[in-house]
Amino acid sequence: MLCNSATGVKKVVPKTAPVPDTPRAPARQAAVPGLKTSSGVLSFKSVKPVFGAEAKAPKAKAWVRPPVQEEWEEQDEQEEWEEPAQQAPSLKRPVGGAPPTPLFTAPAKPQTQEEVEWVNYDMEDTTVWNQYDDAPDGNVAVEEAENGWYGEVAEPVSKRQKVTPTPRPPSLPPPGMSRDTSSNDENEKAMLAAEHEEWAQRCAIDPARPGQPLRLTILMAEAGLGDADLATWCEWMDRRFAAECPNASAMSSRTRFKASSIDFSENTIGTAGIKALCALLEKHRVRCDILRLTGNCITNDGSRSVLKYLASSSQAAALEVHLSRNKITAEGLKWVLGNLAMHPAYPVWNNDAQRFAPLRLNIENSTAKAQPTFQSIEAACKQFGCTVALGETGSSDMYKTNCAVHLRKWELPAGGMVPSAELHTRPIFAQAGRAAPKPPPSGVTDPVREEPRVVYEDDDLAVILKPAGWSCAPNPADVNPTWSKMKPLARRMQVGELLQQAAAAPLQGWLLLQFGADPNCEVSRDRTMDRGLAHRLDVDTSGPVLVGKTLKGYEHARKQIVAGVLKDYVALVHGTFNTERGECCAPVDSSAFAETMCVKVGEAGQPATTVWEAVAEYESPDRSEKYTLVHCRMVTLRTHQIRAHFQHLGHPLVGDEIYGTGEVPDWCPRIFSHKFRIGFFNAKNQACVETCSLQSVPDLWKALGSLRKVGGMAMMGCGAPGL
Repeated sequence: MLCNSATGVKKVVPKTAPVPDTPRAPARQAAVPGLKTSSGVLSFKSVKPVFGAEAKAPKAKAWVRPPVQEEWEEQDEQEEWEEPAQQAPSLKRPVGGAPPTPLFTAPAKPQTQEEVEWVNYDMEDTTVWNQYDDAPDGNVAVEEAENGWYGEVAEPVSKRQKVTPTPRPPSLPPPGMSRDTSSNDENEKAMLAAEHEEWAQRCAIDPARPGQPLRLTILMAEAGLGDADLATWCEWMDRRFAAECPNASAMSSRTRFKASSIDFSENTIGTAGIKALCALLEKHRVRCDILRLTGNCITNDGSRSVLKYLASSSQAAALEVHLSRNKITAEGLKWVLGNLAMHPAYPVWNNDAQRFAPLRLNIENSTAKAQPTFQSIEAACKQFGCTVALGETGSSDMYKTNCAVHLRKWELPAGGMVPSAELHTRPIFAQAGRAAPKPPPSGVTDPVREEPRVVYEDDDLAVILKPAGWSCAPNPADVNPTWSKMKPLARRMQVGELLQQAAAAPLQGWLLLQFGADPNCEVSRDRTMDRGLAHRLDVDTSGPVLVGKTLKGYEHARKQIVAGVLKDYVALVHGTFNTERGECCAPVDSSAFAETMCVKVGEAGQPATTVWEAVAEYESPDRSEKYTLVHCRMVTLRTHQIRAHFQHLGHPLVGDEIYGTGEVPDWCPRIFSHKFRIGFFNAKNQACVETCSLQSVPDLWKALGSLRKVGGMAMMGCGAPGL
């Protein structure tokens, strides 16, 4: 008999032993007639083997499961056909059931000829159908059930309507059910942990309550990590952080991971390694109570990366930092003080004590505790407008002061003293000092703008306070190279002309007049190097800029800009805030700045972060408008970053015609934006932080004084102007 199988149509030899008297069908001399192929379906029609006259009446034929891998048997190129046994199939009674009903009844009248027809069947159908006989009830097809029992009578395949299931994309869940990706996420986390099993045991990420950051544990002390190993660890941990927070938005400032301790003590981490580590912690918004970096190879350059991480948010990134037994000198410690001073996050409010507490800093190597070191710290506190706490107890206050650092295990040496604590915002409104305006040259009675001032200078670098109305554009056309050869009196007269011209005056022209006559200041005469300008400010924005006087100084200044300089701004914005401080992490897109002269906030932009703190609240004399004076710490340096960010927050800067309301108030002569602090390392690796308070720009000081003070730290005696 023929049967459908996985490999095609096969001849089946039943395993039941044949009866000796059963006649055999004559061997066929030709192939099976009627073999056709139509649309992938094989059909066997009118196969009528004729038996001899001595043939007995046909018996019921039982379907027998073919043996596995049984092939066609050929003898002398003749196909042999076998009849099943004479005995009818034995239908056993199920346990506890009724006797089975016969599936069909053999014909009462013997036949000498049997007609066998094979029905059409679909090659994709896995159901095996038996041949059928002519019976009183018609054509009957028998299907064998999987449990060995004969099933119910079914229609022939040719009469059944084939139902093709609708394919479903494997990535989509069934209707009414959500896709479950938790198992995939867990598998990914397990695979990441298996990459470095030892590191995975030291670094654990545990779930937290809804709305709270994930709990983090990093214990990599004495792990033998150098810069290369730490770079590999950071790449691995970056993928782990991303797997834990796959939907984290770059525009969100929310803390994602919180650790009680991050410990990398007693390794050999240098500048490159600590830079990679701090960049990772800043990227994934990791906060910790204690950051342990004791016993490494961190230098002053490495301390810049640590401070960048600590100052990257309006929330304190760490409450205690251990930097003992590294290579940080007294200048590096001064850089720490200068960066944490005036930062919105420090000192930190302690909910338990209901007081502000400074950052606890452990830096107890003998080199930094020498008497000259303490004297330099004492001088730095006076220059930066901050102070420090000494000893184990430290200090705390109900008001936010300028004491941002607590030097633990430090004692006051004989004859030494540190400045007393003052209000946190006092340096913004302090005396102008070296940045104070100076009188115009003789003969200039009504200048349009103020003259720039030198607030810092050494052999290679200078810091220039740029007033409003001076342009930092490259290659100005109205600068004459021969100005450097003028006599001193002629140069002063040329400065007077720059102060009185209606158009924005080129700052490069003033630099040429100021330093061009000095033979050592060759960069001041070089137009291709912007005459020493290392960075720029908007025409209507005032503040200090870093300038290189020599080739060595210019190259060093450019490197400082790339490494990151300290920049603090003060601005007056429309409206009031619901919180005292915050941050904006919206990317800034400046791709169309050359055509539109403005930037926009969007996901396609570059990462940008501005940390801000509300200093004082003001209102107009007629009480119709409210304003807020904010202090901004620039974590990144993007074009028009502050202006675009505060427009994004819904509080545009006062007087901003591009990003604001388009109107400049009568009491404010220009956009209210002033950079009042800049910090860097000079060519001798000395930390420098220069302050230009609001009193150094009389136009903004006068504008603020015309408003009424109504709230904020300005009401606490910090020296803020106002009615």
